[in-house]
Amino acid sequence: MEKQRKFCEKNKITIENEELIKSALTHSTYAYENSEEVKYDNERLEYLGDAVLQLTISDALFHLKPALDEGLMTKYRALIVCEDTLAQVAGDINLGEYLYLGKGEEMTGGREKASNLSNALEAVFGAMYLDQGFEYVQTKIIELLQKYINLAVSGKMVYDFKSRLLEMVQATKGSSTMNFEIIAEEGPVHDRTYTAAVNVDEQKVATGQGSSKKLAEQAAAKQALQLLSCDDDGCYVIDDLVI
Repeated sequence: MEKQRKFCEKNKITIENEELIKSALTHSTYAYENSEEVKYDNERLEYLGDAVLQLTISDALFHLKPALDEGLMTKYRALIVCEDTLAQVAGDINLGEYLYLGKGEEMTGGREKASNLSNALEAVFGAMYLDQGFEYVQTKIIELLQKYINLAVSGKMVYDFKSRLLEMVQATKGSSTMNFEIIAEEGPVHDRTYTAAVNVDEQKVATGQGSSKKLAEQAAAKQALQLLSCDDDGCYVIDDLVI
């Protein structure tokens, strides 16, 4: 129980039911390998937390002034609740450090996987909701995601890193060529991890990993962009766009 207590204390999160928070932090691989110890993994809580998150962000966007139309609210919500954003929020609170992972998942960098982090964060929201009620989790979600709400609404949140990188390469290097290649595949077929490299003028610039070839390429492009510049807040700034 020590791990989940530390997580809650460090991040000023109130979840009195320790079994509930342990379930939120438990990956399915750990639950499978420790079935006698663990009753549930975090998948059911993730389902519940996703619904709570969607409603909270929808409500926050609805009450912004000046009022946003339905199309903009849908666009901004999609950016705020997507896997990339939630993984960054999870990183802000060092969630990966506290996850219970199976041995194989641990060995393949499971604490840094965006899917694991985003799923666990939603599970934590689900646990907060069950333990403390909607008003509490709503307040906590806004507290954790306010920065990302502001970025989305101001048009400064970018996730199509491949297109952005191509624009920059063409703008700065003229006739240069850019391409991506998958340089490694690991893990079982149902849980594959791909490593992609991005090459500019046939020189490898950066690599990235993801659960699909598309996500790996986006991660590689993001890494390439991040090598360019960085502001004081730790966000990478390119032409006033925060990544």
